[in-house]
Amino acid sequence: MKYKVALIPGDGIGPELTETTLIVLDAVQKKTGLNLEFVRLEAGDACFEKRGVALPEDTIEAIRNSHVCLKGPVGETAADVIVRLRMMFDLYANIRPIKSYPGVPCLRNDIDLLIVRENTEGLYKGFEFMVDDVAVCLRVITRRGCERIARKAFEMAIRRNKRMKVTAIHKANVMKKTCGLFAQ
Repeated sequence: MKYKVALIPGDGIGPELTETTLIVLDAVQKKTGLNLEFVRLEAGDACFEKRGVALPEDTIEAIRNSHVCLKGPVGETAADVIVRLRMMFDLYANIRPIKSYPGVPCLRNDIDLLIVRENTEGLYKGFEFMVDDVAVCLRVITRRGCERIARKAFEMAIRRNKRMKVTAIHKANVMKKTCGLFAQ
């Protein structure tokens, strides 16, 4: 089976990272027989300069018609690209593995953890405004969002089959309503 991969190189170091990623994926294809078809798409600062929009509709449609999307970092238009994609495709879980590897210099050789962060709520809702010289950003937290990110963290802990430990990080002692809802 051929898998269609939407590819957004992004801005700054994005194109360089994307090319390096393609080298790795090419090696994976050769080694495993995996069949990937890459579709290069535009989004980000360069796209905004060229087309007047950071995330064009044809890019969104191409992502919808792909099996997966790989996106490099974008610059100043990040909110128009990243946050919109998160909301459109309900990409609520930001999964960040941290691991030390043998032969790679590191402060500790036994690091193996996973950070699971909610990606669509909180300050990412983007409700900001100014009142005179004061900037205000609303933090929106829902019970549904809290429950599904907690569930994802536990699912990932079980899947990793390691220590099976989940640590919740919050500031419910100060943010009694928003972090308090999460802590429940």
